[in-house]
Amino acid sequence: MGRYLKRLIQIIVITFITLYCVIWAFSPLIVRHAINNYGLPAPLFLTSDSSIRYNPFTAHLTINDLAVKLNETSTTLKVKSLNAELDLHQMLFDKIYVAEFNVSGIFIPIIVNESSLNIAGIELRDDKKVEVEAVSEENVTQSSFPYQVVIPELTLTDATVEVMHFSQKHTIELATFSLQNILLSQNEQVIKLNLISQLNGAPIEVALDGSLLKKQGEISVELNAKNIDLSNAKEFLPPSIISLDGKVSYTSKLKLVIKETETVIDINELMLEVNDLVGSQDNLAVSVKHQKIQLQPFSKREASSTTSQTSDVSNHDVKMNVVINNNLTSVDISNLMLNIDQLHVEQNNTALDIKRHQMQANNINILLPVNAPVSVDAKLNVNLDSVSAISTENKAILAEIANVLVNNVDLKLQQNIAKVNVENVLVSHSQFSKNVELNMPALAAFKAFSVNNIAYSPELIAIDNVTLSGFVANALLNKDKQLSTLVTLTPNKGSQSKDLETAIKPIDNTPATTEVLVAKEGEGEGVKQIFRLGKFTLIDDAQVDFKDSSVTPHYERNVNITHLVLSNIDTGKPGQEVTLEMQGKTDKYASLDIKGRGLPFAEQQKFSLNAEVKELSLPGISSYIKKALKYEIESGQLDLTIDAGLTGNKINGDVDLLLRGVEFTAADDNERGLIKDQFSVPFNVALGMLKDSDGNVELSLPLKGDTSSPSFGLSGLLTLLVKQATMSAAKDYLITTFVPYASVMKVAMAAGEFALKLRINDLVYPATAIELNPEQLEFSRQMSVMLADRGNINVKLCPVATASDIELEDASQAHQPDNIARLRLISQQRVELFKAHLVEQLKVPSARLLFCTPQIDTSKGAKPRIKFVI
Repeated sequence: MGRYLKRLIQIIVITFITLYCVIWAFSPLIVRHAINNYGLPAPLFLTSDSSIRYNPFTAHLTINDLAVKLNETSTTLKVKSLNAELDLHQMLFDKIYVAEFNVSGIFIPIIVNESSLNIAGIELRDDKKVEVEAVSEENVTQSSFPYQVVIPELTLTDATVEVMHFSQKHTIELATFSLQNILLSQNEQVIKLNLISQLNGAPIEVALDGSLLKKQGEISVELNAKNIDLSNAKEFLPPSIISLDGKVSYTSKLKLVIKETETVIDINELMLEVNDLVGSQDNLAVSVKHQKIQLQPFSKREASSTTSQTSDVSNHDVKMNVVINNNLTSVDISNLMLNIDQLHVEQNNTALDIKRHQMQANNINILLPVNAPVSVDAKLNVNLDSVSAISTENKAILAEIANVLVNNVDLKLQQNIAKVNVENVLVSHSQFSKNVELNMPALAAFKAFSVNNIAYSPELIAIDNVTLSGFVANALLNKDKQLSTLVTLTPNKGSQSKDLETAIKPIDNTPATTEVLVAKEGEGEGVKQIFRLGKFTLIDDAQVDFKDSSVTPHYERNVNITHLVLSNIDTGKPGQEVTLEMQGKTDKYASLDIKGRGLPFAEQQKFSLNAEVKELSLPGISSYIKKALKYEIESGQLDLTIDAGLTGNKINGDVDLLLRGVEFTAADDNERGLIKDQFSVPFNVALGMLKDSDGNVELSLPLKGDTSSPSFGLSGLLTLLVKQATMSAAKDYLITTFVPYASVMKVAMAAGEFALKLRINDLVYPATAIELNPEQLEFSRQMSVMLADRGNINVKLCPVATASDIELEDASQAHQPDNIARLRLISQQRVELFKAHLVEQLKVPSARLLFCTPQIDTSKGAKPRIKFVI
C-alpha cells in the first residue's frame, strides 16, 4: 500500500512539474491567443512579437516587447519589459508578498473629448458600468481585508503617457517611479515614493515618505516642479480667458501629522515662481516678467515666540503650520515673501506698470472656526518701485511714482470687523496728469509724501501727521477755462457698449421684501466714521504756476509757498478749531502771510482769517477787471491786509488797502502814442484826489456780504474801491520841485494832469536788445542815487516796444495779435531785467519800483525804451 501511495505521489509531482513546464513554455502562445480572442475588444490585437511568460515554479511573470495595436500603424499600448514575482507561501501567513515588480518602457495613449474617454485604445464611456464599479468599490471598502500587502520595491522606468485633450496634446514622461518598503494592511500603512518625471518637457520630482498606524502617523512630502508651461492649461480654464502663457515653478517640503483629534501640516519650505506670464480676459490684459511667493527662513528665537497654541509640534524649522480639527482650522505663517517684477495690467485704455512689487508678511495667523467668522492677524510690509499709470490712447501719464513704501502694517479681522494700523506710508518722486504728446508739464508733482501712524476701524480713520516736500503744480487754463494739464480718459468702445446695454436693461420693478428693506435701513444707521488728522506740514517750498489763456492778455502768476501747516482736523470734535498757517511769495517780490482758524464741522460753520499781501503788482490782473470797469490798471502795487470772519454765509471784517502808484487807462490801450486821455484822465484825477504826497492811496474798507451772492468776488470788491475813491474828499497835493540828477531827471508839466510831475528821461534800447549796455548801467546807477536821496517816492517802470524789435518793415502790422504778444514779451523781459539790476545790484527796495503794462509805439522814428513815471 505504501508503495502505491509513494508511486501516486510521484505521479502527481511529475504531473505538476510537467504541467508547470508546459505552462512556462507555452504561456506566451496561450496568453496571446486568449488576449486576442477573449481579452481585447475588436479591433485591438496583441502583436506577435509580444512575449508574456509565466513561471509557475517561482510565480514570476515576465513581459517583453508587449504591444497592443489598433492597426498596423497605430499602437495603443507598449510595454518594453515587466518582471513581477510573488511569494505564494507567504499567503499562508496572511501576506501578499511581492518579491519583485519592475516595469520599463510603458507607452499609454489617452484621448479625451466631449463624448469619449479612450485609454490605451479601450473606450470608457458607459455610465452604467461606472455606477456598478462605484457600488462594488464601496462594498469592497466596507468589507474587511485580512491580508498584508508587502512590496520591498516597485520600480517603473521610462514610461510615457500621451494625453490628447480635445486638440491639445500633453505628454507625461516618468523617468523613474519608485515605491519602497510598502506595507498595506487594514490597520497599518507604510510607503516611500520617489518620482522623477516630466510634464510637457517640464521636470517634476516628488518624494513621499509616510507611515500610518490606525489612521494616525506622519507623511512627509517634497515636491519640485520647474518651468511648467501655462499655455497647456488654457483649455481647462473658462472660455472668457482668451490667452494664457508663461512658465510656473513650484517647490515645497511639508510634513502631515495625523492625530486622533486633529491634523497638523508643517510646511518647512514653499516657493511658487512664475516667469513671463501673459494673460488676457475680455478687455483686461496682464503680464508679469517674474513673480515669486516664498517662505523665508527665520531664527529660532522667532520660532519659539510664534509656537501654535493648538499644536504641540516643536520644530524650529517650521515656517508654516496648519492645524485642522473638528471645531477649528488655524494657519500660522512666520514669514512669507511675495516678489513681482515688471507687472503690466491694461484695461479700458489704461495701462498700469509696476517695475517691482515686494510684500513681506510676518506672523500671519488665520483662524477658521466652524459656524463662526474668520479671524485674521497679520503684519505686512509693502514696497513698490516705478509705478506708472498711462493712457494707451495718447500715451499721457496719469500717475508716475518712483517708490511707494508701506511700513509695518498691522491687520486684524475679528467678527467681520477689520482694523488696520500702519506705521507710515512713504511716496517719493511722483508726478500726476502729464500730457507727453503736447509737451505739457505735469499737473502736480512732488519729491516726497509721507503719511505717519495711520489707524483704520469702522468708527475711525486717524492720521498722526502728513508731510510733503518738493511740490510743484501747474494750473494752466485753456481758452475754454479748462485745465489743459488735466489728462482725461476716453473709454473704449467695448466698455461704452456694455455701459449702454446696462443702461437700457429693463428695470426690475419687483417690490423688495420687508426683510431686505429693514436690513438696508439697519446698515445705514451704523456708527458714523470719524476722520482725524493731526497735522499737515509742508517741509520745503512748494511752487504753484498758474496761467489763464482764457483772458487777453494771458494772465500768469507764480506762487512760491514757503510755509504751510494745517492742524487739528477732527470730524468727531465739531467744537475743535482747525488752524491754517501759510506764507509765500509770488512773482519774485510780492509776499503773502495767511493765518486762519475755523470750525468746519460744526452745525454752523465759523471761520476767521488774518491775511497780509505785500507788493502785489496790479497790471497783470487787468485781464479780469477790464470788462467790468472798462479800464485797465496801467501801473501800481497793492498791499492788502484782511481781518475777517465768516459765520455761515455771512462775512464780516475789514480790509486795509495800500495802493502805490496806481494809474488806470482805457481798456485795450496798447498804442502809446494814441492814449485816450478823455477816458483815462477823469478816473485818474478821481484817484489822484485820494493820493498822499508820495502818490499812494490808503483805504480802510468794511468787508460785509453774503458769499452765496453772485456779486461777491474780486470784481465786486474793486468796483466798491473805485466807487469809494471817486466819492471821497480830495486831499491837498504837495508839489515838490526836484533837482535834476545829471541827465537822468527833469521837471515838466504832464499833459492832461493837474500837478507838476518829476520826469525821468526815457531809457532807450537798441532794437531787439533786452540786456543793459554800459551806458544804461551808468543811467541806472545815477537813478539809484536819486532814489536813495528821495526815499519817499516810487517810480513806475513802463516798457515801450516798437516794430523794429521784431524787424517789421510795416509798423502797422505791430497791432496784429501775434505781434502784440511778441512785443509785450520783449518789453516785459527788458523791464524785469532792469528792475532786477536795481534791486539785486544797486540795493533799491523792490517796493519802490512798480511795473506798468507793456505798450507799443508805432509812430515814425519811435525807439524802444523804458519810460519812468513818478
